[in-house]
Amino acid sequence: MEKIKINDKDIEYTVVRSSRKTIGLEVSPGKGLLIRAPKRVSRKRIKEVIREKAPWILKKLEEVKEIKPEPEPLEYVTGEKIPYLGNYYNILINEVQGFKQTEVVFDFDNFLITINNDIKKEERRQIIKNALEAWYRKQAGLVINERINIFKDKIGREPVLVRIKKQKKRWGSCSSKGNLNFNWKLIMAPMSVLDYLVVHELAHLVHPNHSKDYWNLVELTMADYQDSKQWLKINGNLLTI
Repeated sequence: MEKIKINDKDIEYTVVRSSRKTIGLEVSPGKGLLIRAPKRVSRKRIKEVIREKAPWILKKLEEVKEIKPEPEPLEYVTGEKIPYLGNYYNILINEVQGFKQTEVVFDFDNFLITINNDIKKEERRQIIKNALEAWYRKQAGLVINERINIFKDKIGREPVLVRIKKQKKRWGSCSSKGNLNFNWKLIMAPMSVLDYLVVHELAHLVHPNHSKDYWNLVELTMADYQDSKQWLKINGNLLTI
């Protein structure tokens, strides 16, 4: 990691070299400033680019200070907490002799997970994680479709197909065919945030862009959408199991 002084501030940055042709800058929580550079570009040129982009870099570094980092991986043991619709609930592990298929039951207070007590420790964690993800995905499908039915008349459009997907970087998307895709992890967020993503994607059925008309439609449908948009930006990393 290297350092450069900008406006009397020591800014640390990491350079990643590759066969790319241009210099790219990224600012992200936990990683700070990342410079993607061609293999042969000089350190002097990299510093020149950083100084040229200083206002943008400083602004982004301030913004990412608010963004919460991803939590440590779970061990999936009794007492740990996981999110669902904006609240956190305890995990309760119930080990049963000869139990064949891992089961997840949510009683609105706890996640009761029943599992065979003969499963080896190194396999147990992944099995529980897979069972929880399957449960979350099912609930996401049910709830998101319910919310679409509420907002589709306000937007004036209905999707051709709704898919719940496993996506690393996107919360939702709208295809040119009128299909809507949603990240299953949204079911962990507060309902208002989930509603914002539903409205966001439904509005793309009318305006396939992020134009002024698009955002006007989102605001007309959900006046306080900015609050949910900001919540997701700050807390999105916490929506994980």
